[in-house]
Amino acid sequence: MNNKFDLENSIQINDGLTQTSADGINMAFDSKYGIMFCLYMPGHHGSYGESRGRIALTYFPASQPTNTKTIEISAGNEEYVPNLISLGDGKIRALYAKNSRSKGDHYIHYKDFDFITKTLSEESIVMVKQDDGNLVPLTSSVQFAYLDKHNCHEHVYVHTEQIAIGGHTVFDGGDGYLYGAVSSYLSEVILYRSADNLATLEFFAVYPRPAQYEFDYKILNGKLHAVYRTNKDIDSIAYVCSDDFGKSWTDPVYFKESIQCRPRMIVYDNHILMAYNYFNSDTGNRPEIQQGRTSVKICYGEEADPNDNIVVADLYSKYGIVNICLSDVLGDIYFGYSSSVLALEYQNGNPKVRGKDSARYVKLGDLRPQA
Repeated sequence: MNNKFDLENSIQINDGLTQTSADGINMAFDSKYGIMFCLYMPGHHGSYGESRGRIALTYFPASQPTNTKTIEISAGNEEYVPNLISLGDGKIRALYAKNSRSKGDHYIHYKDFDFITKTLSEESIVMVKQDDGNLVPLTSSVQFAYLDKHNCHEHVYVHTEQIAIGGHTVFDGGDGYLYGAVSSYLSEVILYRSADNLATLEFFAVYPRPAQYEFDYKILNGKLHAVYRTNKDIDSIAYVCSDDFGKSWTDPVYFKESIQCRPRMIVYDNHILMAYNYFNSDTGNRPEIQQGRTSVKICYGEEADPNDNIVVADLYSKYGIVNICLSDVLGDIYFGYSSSVLALEYQNGNPKVRGKDSARYVKLGDLRPQA
């Protein structure tokens, strides 16, 4: 099995002209109509870090990836961290934060898009069902109060107090619930479930160690498997698991040579498929944080030490691979990401100039290990 992929021929989703900075790509496939949906943040070339101001949705037939149409989900004051779930029958739900860098509380909003009628719903606010049964909007105050109640006090109250919902992949637990996680900067992570497609959340567990935004987990054979990003450079992606539904967790095991970026995880072929950026010493004289942002490994399995899992794909792009996502489309793996040419070209200039350039994806195909 040739598991090395150069992403030179990947497909660009945004137009590369007016939308040349992108972040937060998430993908969903509607099997009934064969439509792929991609949610991301378009912006202007050279913008600092992640684009924060617009949420866009591009959709296209999976069999005609260049036949794209794009609609604007939201534009305004600091739209950020989008997430995407398929509702079936050609409908998707797009979730995103507003005023994500403002002081104090802000809300998570969502809109529904209907592919058949080409209509976009009015904006709604994500709610949380508290222990007393009351419904309140999901805010950082509600999040931190829950953590404090569960004796978790390591979260950092920063002036932005943003809530990250884009650092995880929402998934169907097979029990009538969708599952996900919510976190803030260098905070312990709250795990939630929802019976109404994330209109209302129920908190059910905490991961008690700080994670830097990203915490992705899945349920397989009754066990929670998770990967997340820590606040260090090399060996910054950790794997943990829980066999009592989040009441206790194993000690973190770090992926060797992993580097800060957004790790991803899905259930595939009744195994865990994990993707993470890794350090590549051949990328030239670049800032430390960029040394691994041209290379990604995808591994198959769920061993106690994930470094022993089977590497089924080794991805490379000289244009950069950041903020990745995985999607299982009828047994074929699709890989989405943002490129980062601007960041990779940085030498000794402004360290905050590290914008993204394009939202892209590639069909990797069947990644099950060959017997």
